[in-house]
Amino acid sequence: MTLPDWLTIARVVTAFILLILLQACACPPVPAWTAWLALTLFVAAALTDWLDGHLARKWKIESDFGRLFDPLADKLLIAVAFIGLLGAGLLPVWFVSLVVAREFLITGIRLVAGQKGTVLAAEKVGKHKTVTQMITAILALLLLAVDPALPAGRILLQIAIILTALITAGSGLYYLARNYSLIISNVRRS
Repeated sequence: MTLPDWLTIARVVTAFILLILLQACACPPVPAWTAWLALTLFVAAALTDWLDGHLARKWKIESDFGRLFDPLADKLLIAVAFIGLLGAGLLPVWFVSLVVAREFLITGIRLVAGQKGTVLAAEKVGKHKTVTQMITAILALLLLAVDPALPAGRILLQIAIILTALITAGSGLYYLARNYSLIISNVRRS
């Protein structure tokens, strides 16, 4: 196992710790340190997403483990954060449902491609989606730590939610369109 692989594993472990912290945040009264710790852990995990890929490319130690688990670790981290923030009342159900549904859909397309011996590499549109989702999670976690009722914070979060929803949906449609022939050929064989 390489250092980038260990960073990916650390992101998975962090997601489960984040889950516990966000569960505590969903049950008032919320201890201030819980929300700040959740924010700190999420930011650290988000930075490992960039760092593990950077190191793997720089040191030329990309691995099959990293190619498979890095995107799964990202999806787990985002899903846990958004579901926890939904429970804390900061994110709407439609938004969290859109994000989770898009991730299941793209993972399904990747599984179909893998069965055909094709690896679907991460596209720039997917990376932009991940960045906007992480920024939205950070804004929501910051609002949770500072004051969930702060009007300016709520407005900023709503703007982030709408932009992230558009980019998330757009990237999902992009992957569908780009891999349409792969999906259709698999449906016809069934």
